[in-house]
Amino acid sequence: MPLVDFHLLLVTDRSLVRERSLESALRESVDAGVPAIQLRERDLYTRELLSLAGQIHAMTKSRGVRLIINDRVDLVQALDLDGVHLRASSLPVSVVRRVLGPRRLIGVSTHSVKEVQQAGDDGADYVILGPIFETPSKREFGAPLGLAALADACRRSSVPVFAIGGMTIKRIVAARDAGASGVAMIGGILGREDVGTATVEMQAAVRAAWAPRSRDDAQAG
Repeated sequence: MPLVDFHLLLVTDRSLVRERSLESALRESVDAGVPAIQLRERDLYTRELLSLAGQIHAMTKSRGVRLIINDRVDLVQALDLDGVHLRASSLPVSVVRRVLGPRRLIGVSTHSVKEVQQAGDDGADYVILGPIFETPSKREFGAPLGLAALADACRRSSVPVFAIGGMTIKRIVAARDAGASGVAMIGGILGREDVGTATVEMQAAVRAAWAPRSRDDAQAG
């Protein structure tokens, strides 16, 4: 099983970068140290998405930044990307694993404790659960789940759980305390005017939250 060796996942939405290009915004984030990117531009035609993914991969590969793309198993193969992220309507995890093999990451979007458990049972490497808090980008998925549901999902999950939806610096520690293995962000980084500064701030908060703790600290917590 591929190693999920990051705690911050930047999920793209080019509508948030205003008058600039998504590539430009992502370059700022890569330069600022973002460890993983999920390319989630579902409305693009295949050739446009292929071109965009190729440009982004050119900047992430040399920096060791994981690049995962939504749904498009064919583009993962064509560009040798790090993995694919699946929705409920996507191909089953078991099918994707047979196609991509054991070394590429497979993530799954989930919106309930049951879906988290199922994704792990199906062989996903990690799941994204949300929305945890209120956020405009996730309103289509219903009311926020809250930290109690996140904690329940993390206790029952066999794979790392990433919290998404309204994540801020202050909420990163709350997600960690609930058992999450990391956070996924859209507007918290791409919605900021200075994407590089936002990335530095979020990555610093994530590193502090998931830094190895001493035995005394763990017992105190």
